[in-house]
Amino acid sequence: MKRLLLIVLGGYLLVAVGNKVAEAAGMMTCGCADGCWCKRPSLSMFRWVFPWRHHSTHTADEKAELQPTQA
Repeated sequence: MKRLLLIVLGGYLLVAVGNKVAEAAGMMTCGCADGCWCKRPSLSMFRWVFPWRHHSTHTADEKAELQPTQA
């Protein structure tokens, strides 16, 4: 059981690091607000593997278009 837990945890961390590298290479972008928890340096590695869907299917540009304009 302990070995299985270590394998799952290691795989999770490996995917998190791989996604962080892909994001740094420009292959993935996050459209979250600046105040989102995933923008913090210590937590940003986990933004793409966090189990809850805090990312929408819209890109940052699409989100900007959806925002009501303030007059």
